Amino acid sequence: HFPSEVLPPSAIHRRHGDQIDQCVRAAKQHGLEVHVWKVAWYLGHLAPTDFVAKLDAAGRAQVSVRGKPKDWLCPSHPENFKLELDSMLEVARKYPIDGLHLDYIRYPDREYCYCDGCRERFEAASGRPVTRWPTDCYSGGRKDEYNAWRCDQITRLVEAVSREARKIRPDIKISAAVYGSYPACTQSIAQDWVAWAKAGYVDFLCPMNYTDNDRTFRALVSNQLRLLDGCVPIYPGIGATSSHSTLSVEQVVGQIHHARELGASGFTIFNLNATTAEKLLPGVGASLEPKDAVPPHRSTH
Repeated sequence: HFPSEVLPPSAIHRRHGDQIDQCVRAAKQHGLEVHVWKVAWYLGHLAPTDFVAKLDAAGRAQVSVRGKPKDWLCPSHPENFKLELDSMLEVARKYPIDGLHLDYIRYPDREYCYCDGCRERFEAASGRPVTRWPTDCYSGGRKDEYNAWRCDQITRLVEAVSREARKIRPDIKISAAVYGSYPACTQSIAQDWVAWAKAGYVDFLCPMNYTDNDRTFRALVSNQLRLLDGCVPIYPGIGATSSHSTLSVEQVVGQIHHARELGASGFTIFNLNATTAEKLLPGVGASLEPKDAVPPHRSTH
């Protein structure tokens, strides 16, 4: 959505101009911070089809354990790592932004990635060959070792973005939208966000606790706060319009109160668009009290 020297322009940028510049200018007029949202690895959102085809042809896409390709960049591929890092640093360098927010900073699921490049790079890192590829790494004796290596492929990008972006803008904040269930997400999508927080790679986290069940929401937030133990703030994600939940204004307000009552530093609502702004924001704004006030307990089952 901006004139990049690394990524191809989106249709939105071609039609409406530099979206980051417009966003930053508008936000600064109203005292708002801008944390630029970056979709990592995933090519199916807005990436031009010719760009995706070019990367696929170059063997840079992920491959499932059954040999099926997917429109996600393989995180272990060195050129993919460079593309992701360079594109994020380019934004930090060009615009007076307050933060970089990483989304899709993971694998799609446990079925990925088992491309030939992953085998070669895993064998080099471990110092020994895989006898039965990919079975040994997916369900055999090297399963745990391979999954730890998958986690490393994601973590190294988070670390590099954090380190290099802070060289450009020392006050920049690095954050990520992460799966709510931990440690399950370390096995399924190789996303070890607790390790990122404890290592200082992120300044805050937004767990995607998208559910219409308040007991589940409270359990997720409680576990997240316990795991992080105050090392970074969390802003639990409330799934007003997610694929997992559609919430009423009352349910959104109820989950905000639950997050506050449990001690979260704030909250996020997924997602902001013209419809949700019209339907949710007036009710949410009217219902919420200042954070330093004691909110009433409210159940929204």
